[in-house]
Amino acid sequence: MKKIALVLLVTLTVIGQANAKDYKRNSPFYMAVKMGVMDGGQGIKDDAINAAFDIGYQNNRYLSTEVEYTTTFINGETSGGNDWDVDALSVFAAFRTNTKVKLKGKVGVSSISNESGLDFSAGLGISFWAAGGLTEIEYTKIGDNIKFFSVGVNFFF
Repeated sequence: MKKIALVLLVTLTVIGQANAKDYKRNSPFYMAVKMGVMDGGQGIKDDAINAAFDIGYQNNRYLSTEVEYTTTFINGETSGGNDWDVDALSVFAAFRTNTKVKLKGKVGVSSISNESGLDFSAGLGISFWAAGGLTEIEYTKIGDNIKFFSVGVNFFF
């Protein structure tokens, strides 16, 4: 619970620094920085805190292609008392509404550390212009058991 409070506090601080200027979006390329809670499912007593980095290309108003790498920032703990961490490299097709507050859906594949092969991944999110870019709150299911709840900002360049 302390970790969730830490993530929310950092997020609210970043969003609180935002101003209401019109954001430049002259390029279809963007990068995102995210932080969130990584839930490993059964056998995990304490969730990990992960940081993520995305590179994206906005194909049109609705469709983007994203590559995301997420790595553990603060280890979680297994029910046996061991440290738990997870890294994932994912490729997504992301669909966003073309409205002021954007709804997002994404589907793709992920390569999870310590596992072989690719796993199906999907997520839902909501985004709005704040904190100097497109701020997103997302829920992503990676593979069968891992859930990533994150908050981040997409910066267009």
